[in-house]
Amino acid sequence: MARLRQAVLRRVDHVWELGWANLFGAALVGFFLWLALMPLGAGIDQLRAEKWGFGGTVSLSRCAIDDWAKGDPWRCEGTFVSADATVRIDGVAYEERFDDDPRIAGQPVSRAARVSGSGASRAWPPGGEWQESLIGGVFCLFLTTIVLGWWVDPGGGRPAPAPAARRRPRSAKPPARLRMRRRRR
Repeated sequence: MARLRQAVLRRVDHVWELGWANLFGAALVGFFLWLALMPLGAGIDQLRAEKWGFGGTVSLSRCAIDDWAKGDPWRCEGTFVSADATVRIDGVAYEERFDDDPRIAGQPVSRAARVSGSGASRAWPPGGEWQESLIGGVFCLFLTTIVLGWWVDPGGGRPAPAPAARRRPRSAKPPARLRMRRRRR
């Protein structure tokens, strides 16, 4: 326990000595943490909707292309109604890849969807891709821990030096075999 305490205190002292450079380290760790939380949040919500949520239909009322997403999916909003009509959620977000605008005729479009609970803000298509989001989020979380370790490591990523070998103390007088003998002439 004492070794752990010393290691933590050494890292705290190192971070304290960095001063203003801590802003860079904190910004880098914060960026990677944000990068990890985006897919993790979506993946966990999709997993909950797929495994423990309930299904129904969502009537899409507004749609637009999501410029930030992969593959240009449409981001739509609408009203979710459960299959047994006990739960109704207004203003739920829904993403899917459509070829064209799903509301060309101006009429609401109904799609099958799943939500994670009665207070959900997003609906997901059944059989969604929650595995990709979770794997990406876990990988980014792993990168975050590497960056955090680099930031607080006082060795700068170098391994700790090996303990020195035990040496015998040197005496003032060299050993007898090394002493030079004087010759008398």
